[in-house]
Amino acid sequence: MKLHSAPITVPMRYVRGIVKAAVARGASESQVLTWTEGLSPDMLDAPRARVSLKQFSRLYGVAVQYLQDEGAGLSACPIPLGSIETLIRAGSTANSFLECIEIISKALNAILHEVSVCFSADHEGINITFKETGELKGDRQSTYEVLLLTPYSTMGWLFGGRFKLVAVDFPCVAPRHLFELRTLFAGTLRFNQPHGVLRFSTEHAPMLVARSPGEISKYLRHAPSSMIEALITRGQLTVDVRKKIHDALPTLLLLNDVARSLALSPRSLHRKLGEEGESFQKIKDELRRDMAIHALTRTSTPLKYISTKLGFVDQASFQRAFVEWTGRPPGAWRRMSANRPSN
Repeated sequence: MKLHSAPITVPMRYVRGIVKAAVARGASESQVLTWTEGLSPDMLDAPRARVSLKQFSRLYGVAVQYLQDEGAGLSACPIPLGSIETLIRAGSTANSFLECIEIISKALNAILHEVSVCFSADHEGINITFKETGELKGDRQSTYEVLLLTPYSTMGWLFGGRFKLVAVDFPCVAPRHLFELRTLFAGTLRFNQPHGVLRFSTEHAPMLVARSPGEISKYLRHAPSSMIEALITRGQLTVDVRKKIHDALPTLLLLNDVARSLALSPRSLHRKLGEEGESFQKIKDELRRDMAIHALTRTSTPLKYISTKLGFVDQASFQRAFVEWTGRPPGAWRRMSANRPSN
C-alpha cells in the first residue's frame, strides 16, 4: 500500500471552541459531534488532537447556521452572517493592496461592534489595528485569533497567496499553541501588546487584486475550507521543499540535500524560506505529522510500516515524535478515531 501525502489538518482546540459555544446555546455535546463524521468524545478530550479539513468544514458550516455567527462561536465578537462575503466583495473593488486594506478596515468597522478597526500607513508599514471598545466577555486569545485571521485570509485569497507579515500583535499572553499560530501567520508573533495589529510591509502597497468577481461565489460556497486554505497556502519555494521531502521518503532529506536539488546554497534556502515565514524543520515536521495522522485515521496500515515510510529509524522513534506532535501515542490515536475505513 502506498502512503499518500496527507490532507490538511486542523487543531482540535478549534473544534472544542465550537462545541463549547454550541452547548452554551442549548445543543448537547453528542448532538454537535454528529454534525461531522469521525469525531468521538475521546478525540475531543485529547489536548493536541487534530481533525481533517473536511471534518472541520462540515462542523463549522453547521455551527455557523446554528449560532448565526460566521465566527462559529470562537470569538467574543460575533460575526454576523454575510460578513465574509461583504469583506470579499468590498475588497475586490480595490485598485491596489493599500486601498484594499483601507476598504476592508472600514468594512470590519461596520460589521464588528465590540472593537474598533483602524487603518494606518506610513513609511514603516501598513497596519490594521483592533482596539477594544468595551470588555470582551470570552476567550481573548481565541477572539483575537479570529479577528486577525479573518482579514488576513481575505487578503490572502484576494491577492493569490498569504502575505509575509512584518509582525502580528496580540494584546494577551503567549499561548501554548505557538507552533500552530506560526503556521497560520507568516510573520513575527508579538504578545502583551497594547492592541491587536496586522503589520504588512509597504512593499505590498502597489499590488493588484488577483481574483475576478466571478471567482467569489465559488470561494464562498467552499468556505470555511477555502478560508483555511488561503491561510496555509505556501510560497512556491515552500511547496517545492515539501514535495522534495515527500518524494524522497522513506529517505529523510537534510537541508543541504534539498538545497542542492534546488540549485541553491543551504544559506540561501534557509533565508528564502524565512522570507516565506517557514523553516526547513517546520516543513518536515508538519508533512510527516499530517501524513501520519492521515494513515492512522483513514487506513489500517500497521504502525511499523507507517514509521518506516516516514523515515523513522524504528517504531519507537516514530511513537515519540507522534506524542510530541499530538500529545497521544499513535496506537491510542487510532483507537480514538471513529469510522476509520479499511484500506
